[in-house]
Amino acid sequence: MIEFVKVSGEQIAVKTLGVLDGRPTIVMLHEGLGSITQWRDLPDSIHALTGLPVLLYDRTGYGRSSANNSQYDPDFMHLEASETLPALLKQLNISKPILFGHSDGGTISLIAASSPMVSPTAVVTIAAHIYVETAVIEGVQSAVARRNLIVDGMSRHHSDPGTTFDRWAKIWLDPRFATFDIRNLLSKITCPLLVLQGDRDEYATEEMVHGVIREVPHATGTFIPECGHIAHRDQPKFLVEQFVKFLDENQLNGST
Repeated sequence: MIEFVKVSGEQIAVKTLGVLDGRPTIVMLHEGLGSITQWRDLPDSIHALTGLPVLLYDRTGYGRSSANNSQYDPDFMHLEASETLPALLKQLNISKPILFGHSDGGTISLIAASSPMVSPTAVVTIAAHIYVETAVIEGVQSAVARRNLIVDGMSRHHSDPGTTFDRWAKIWLDPRFATFDIRNLLSKITCPLLVLQGDRDEYATEEMVHGVIREVPHATGTFIPECGHIAHRDQPKFLVEQFVKFLDENQLNGST
């Protein structure tokens, strides 16, 4: 059941699987056009197989959360990582988050892991962006060409799908955002890190994985076979297997 938590004056929609009891908690951060409900049954599978509590939330302006503005500034992911996410975790008494982020959510997870504001126990990213490359621009432009179809599909999951789509597309195509680059932050990540990406990701090249591995030598990078940008749609079984294996290797699996 989706509930609401007030964070920095905004109503944030959250969903919890299991009990938030002080154990490591998997915190799922959705993609740039995602929401709680668009994770499909992945959260339930993860909760069942790991034995750990899972928290999902809609960022402001997504899903059922309130919207603080209709446009993004270029630092929107840094603000999410350094302000909203830490505040939400504090509000819910989550002191040992395992960040599990997809696309923009993965980038936010990397930024959060590089700072002392969150100090995650571990991080898993799927299709995270570490800088603005041609592939992501072309992917967003392709999405804009299909805007009406995409917005129609989003209408089941978002209170204002049109605004949500336009805000996402405009910032990625904004010339001011072209210099977005978090590679200088990556070496500050000390927690266990798993970097995943589909081998057919239409929004990224392999450099989005290789670039992280170069800066974080202890990280593990894996390409998901026969998979596009949305791994929980294309290869959910492989995705869960890799995640559970990662938790086992780092002795974080609540079922063991």
